[in-house]
Amino acid sequence: MKQITRNVDLVHVRDLLERVPRACIAYASDKGPQVLPVALAWIDKRYLVGIPDRVEHGPGAGEEIVLLVDEGVYFFELRAVYVRGRLQPATSPPNTPTGHTWLELVPLREVAWDYGSLREEDDAS
Repeated sequence: MKQITRNVDLVHVRDLLERVPRACIAYASDKGPQVLPVALAWIDKRYLVGIPDRVEHGPGAGEEIVLLVDEGVYFFELRAVYVRGRLQPATSPPNTPTGHTWLELVPLREVAWDYGSLREEDDAS
């Protein structure tokens, strides 16, 4: 059986991690689901997330979050990297913005997509 997919190998959207057009995280808090724009440094295939110091109740070490790095406005320009994982303490990476608390996101799952590469493929089931 065939299916249509937008998913691509992470290597095909690697440029999003190198230049980071837009990045945000989603996480659960005692106030419900939260979304927060963040700074991101992708160094040696490690996801270093900078949470602005002004955020009072941001996620901390040990918490599970979802990171989304994306770009595009029109349908066939939409490209993204989605990473679900747990945070752990990290030091501030070089040449990154000040005023952030830096944590490393240790991936549990990584998915990348590019709507400009929609194609048909065999269903894995």
